[in-house]
Amino acid sequence: MDLTDLRCFLLVAEELHFGRAARRLEMLPATLGRRLATLEDHLGTVLIHRTTRAVSLSAAGQEWVAQPAH
Repeated sequence: MDLTDLRCFLLVAEELHFGRAARRLEMLPATLGRRLATLEDHLGTVLIHRTTRAVSLSAAGQEWVAQPAH
Protein backbone atom coordinates (compact mmCIF):
# COMPACT_ATOMS: atom_id res chain seq x y z
CA MET A 1 0.00 0.00 0.00
CA ASP A 2 1.28 3.46 -0.85
CA LEU A 3 -0.06 7.00 -0.92
CA THR A 4 -1.11 6.69 -4.56
CA ASP A 5 -3.37 3.76 -3.64
CA LEU A 6 -4.97 5.80 -0.88
CA ARG A 7 -5.40 8.78 -3.20
CA CYS A 8 -7.05 6.50 -5.76
CA PHE A 9 -9.50 5.27 -3.15
CA LEU A 10 -10.32 8.76 -1.90
CA LEU A 11 -10.98 10.09 -5.40
CA VAL A 12 -13.25 7.18 -6.27
CA ALA A 13 -15.03 7.70 -2.93
CA GLU A 14 -15.47 11.39 -3.78
CA GLU A 15 -16.58 10.90 -7.38
CA LEU A 16 -18.38 7.54 -7.00
CA HIS A 17 -17.39 7.05 -10.64
CA PHE A 18 -14.29 5.25 -11.93
CA GLY A 19 -14.07 7.18 -15.20
CA ARG A 20 -14.09 10.63 -13.58
CA ALA A 21 -11.69 9.56 -10.84
CA ALA A 22 -9.35 8.01 -13.42
CA ARG A 23 -9.35 11.22 -15.48
CA ARG A 24 -8.46 13.25 -12.38
CA LEU A 25 -5.64 10.81 -11.64
CA GLU A 26 -4.58 10.75 -15.30
CA MET A 27 -4.78 6.98 -15.54
CA LEU A 28 -6.99 4.43 -17.26
CA PRO A 29 -10.07 3.21 -15.36
CA ALA A 30 -8.76 -0.37 -15.59
CA THR A 31 -5.51 0.69 -13.91
CA LEU A 32 -7.46 2.48 -11.21
CA GLY A 33 -9.57 -0.63 -10.64
CA ARG A 34 -6.46 -2.79 -10.28
CA ARG A 35 -4.93 -0.35 -7.78
CA LEU A 36 -8.10 -0.40 -5.69
CA ALA A 37 -8.28 -4.19 -5.83
CA THR A 38 -4.68 -4.35 -4.62
CA LEU A 39 -5.47 -1.95 -1.76
CA GLU A 40 -8.53 -3.99 -0.78
CA ASP A 41 -6.47 -7.20 -0.87
CA HIS A 42 -3.80 -5.58 1.31
CA LEU A 43 -6.40 -4.39 3.84
CA GLY A 44 -8.39 -7.61 3.68
CA THR A 45 -11.71 -5.84 3.18
CA VAL A 46 -13.94 -4.47 0.45
CA LEU A 47 -13.90 -0.66 0.36
CA ILE A 48 -15.97 -0.07 -2.75
CA HIS A 49 -18.93 -1.96 -4.18
CA ARG A 50 -18.90 -1.76 -7.97
CA THR A 51 -21.20 -2.93 -10.70
CA THR A 52 -21.35 -2.00 -14.36
CA ARG A 53 -23.88 0.70 -13.42
CA ALA A 54 -23.01 1.93 -9.94
CA VAL A 55 -20.20 2.57 -7.47
CA SER A 56 -20.84 2.86 -3.73
CA LEU A 57 -18.82 2.72 -0.56
CA SER A 58 -18.94 -0.32 1.68
CA ALA A 59 -19.25 0.16 5.42
CA ALA A 60 -15.45 -0.21 5.68
CA GLY A 61 -15.00 2.34 2.87
CA GLN A 62 -17.25 4.80 4.68
CA GLU A 63 -15.16 4.36 7.84
CA TRP A 64 -11.93 5.02 5.92
CA VAL A 65 -13.34 8.20 4.41
CA ALA A 66 -14.62 9.41 7.80
CA GLN A 67 -11.32 8.86 9.64
CA PRO A 68 -9.49 12.11 10.38
CA ALA A 69 -5.91 12.37 9.12
CA HIS A 70 -3.34 11.80 11.85
